[in-house]
Amino acid sequence: MINLEEIKDPSFIKKLSVKELKELAVEIRKFLIDNISKTGGHLSSNLGVVELTIAMYYVFDPEKDKFLFDVGHQSYVHKILTGRAKDFKTLRQIDGLSGYINRKESKYDVWESGHSSTTISAASGMIVAGKDDERIIAFIGDCAIMNGVALEGLNFLGQLKQKRPIIILNDNKMGISKSVGALTKALERIRGSKFYVFLKKVFNFITPTFLSRFYHQIKRGIKGFIQRDNIFEEMGFNYYGPYAGNNLKYCIKMLKKIKESKEPVVIHFTTKKGKGYAPSENDTVGDFHGVGPFDVETGIQYKKENQESYSKLVADFLCERRKQEQFYVVTPAMKSGSKLEEFAKLYPNDFFDVGIAEEHAADMAAGIALQNKKVVLLLYATFAQRAYDMLLNDIARQNLKVIIGIDRAGVVGEDGPTHQGVYDVSMLSAMPNVKIFMPKDDKETIGLFNYAFNHLDSPIVIRYPRASFNKNNYDYTYECNPSWELLKQGKKANVISFGPDVERITNIDLDINVYNAKSIKPIDLDTLKTIFENELPIFVVEQVVASGTLYDKILNVKEEYGYKSKVYSISFKPDTIITFGSINDVLARYGFSNDEIKEFIESKLK
Repeated sequence: MINLEEIKDPSFIKKLSVKELKELAVEIRKFLIDNISKTGGHLSSNLGVVELTIAMYYVFDPEKDKFLFDVGHQSYVHKILTGRAKDFKTLRQIDGLSGYINRKESKYDVWESGHSSTTISAASGMIVAGKDDERIIAFIGDCAIMNGVALEGLNFLGQLKQKRPIIILNDNKMGISKSVGALTKALERIRGSKFYVFLKKVFNFITPTFLSRFYHQIKRGIKGFIQRDNIFEEMGFNYYGPYAGNNLKYCIKMLKKIKESKEPVVIHFTTKKGKGYAPSENDTVGDFHGVGPFDVETGIQYKKENQESYSKLVADFLCERRKQEQFYVVTPAMKSGSKLEEFAKLYPNDFFDVGIAEEHAADMAAGIALQNKKVVLLLYATFAQRAYDMLLNDIARQNLKVIIGIDRAGVVGEDGPTHQGVYDVSMLSAMPNVKIFMPKDDKETIGLFNYAFNHLDSPIVIRYPRASFNKNNYDYTYECNPSWELLKQGKKANVISFGPDVERITNIDLDINVYNAKSIKPIDLDTLKTIFENELPIFVVEQVVASGTLYDKILNVKEEYGYKSKVYSISFKPDTIITFGSINDVLARYGFSNDEIKEFIESKLK
């Protein structure tokens, strides 16, 4: 039995027999389940790629060849095989092991893919600029192939006939939850009829490697009579598959066959997301895609009683609001993450999960608005960045009436640098016509969404955090005006903030005025003038990168009207790359804990 924590590098793997490799797969699955049950992390995706990842390391040369994992959350097996099993107890904890590819962690981490669908394009660049004797393998899964960036990469890479690119398609029929769209149906057709699958298996098991190309052409001919055109072959790739990606011996056999290919290759493996752990295997909604600590025996996640997330609150509100009026909800592959299953079930004709396609989601919402229909576009803050051009040119510039819910705003914690929701305010503030609101609590969240529905005359963005709170009985008709509000009176300073930070700042033991800036854009100019007129120092607390945000807007007012008050920013510096870890640990690392905010304010008041 191999002690996973003693692995130093992947060289050991080529010395193992197939039987020993299968035992290694069993050990890795047990290790993943045991460790992720304690730390949380991405479970299902990694359980599904155990055999396929082992086969890659067995067939190719990781000291020379490069593996690009798309998306990075399916790289845990890769981390184990490259000597990081000993660090899994620190997974996604501050200063610990990243939950994604991290080039600072290992020389084997060559492409940091926090967001999906980028590896084929990255592989294109590496292939063009790389050495002729190295193989660049793009390992793409979790429905990332559906994204436009991946298709753009395919379109380019298929023409590089002499560069021998290899794309491994891990097809588990899932993104976070079940995949959607026409390309999903195309993959289903490619998986083939029972007759073709039977013939394929026969050919593969009886075919010696030196005859594989000849028989591959025969199989393509047979498939031509049975199936429709293959999208990968139409784009210039020599297509192999689909093959059983959880059959280790079979994976090794097929990867050896395509290793010496002289043409661009797509090799298609079907895997079972969550394989080897029943609660994860049976999960169709995405509960085990990204999971918190859980009980291994039951699969039940450990959660505080009576706790609710902002995502669920917004989803529940939308269900209640839909009883009053008709509107549409559009989201890019976030049906599960944004807790929209109930809305989709109750109003299937008004709900659209468009898959991993943020740009399309934004333009689709714009099209709905142009038909004079109300629409809610729900995006994670980090994924909204991918739709920058569409949000700017197609929604903001045209001043379309779209409600944009920005989930996971602010520090999100364990998912780390590529997922921290700290750039959206800078991005959206520069866009014409856009209003940006953020509530301080659950009640205000409902109030601002109702305000948006009732006063929708431009694009309205409502940000809400990745946080939980004590669930209450709500008046879903409550409307909240976005004007700024004085929550606490004091004599020594003015503190302006938004979101949940407002309440914790209010509870800090300081003699200060605390203002809830519900509207980040436009600013409440009348209230801000009143704040400046008392000539006390002003502290602007924002969980964002301070460039073009509320702090800058306040400085502009100070300059325009000639006010004298000093203005200080408590925020993230523009060049800061915010690490991963629990939300509280990350906040403390960058000066956002209660004690550090208090100390900073006191230091400026001396």
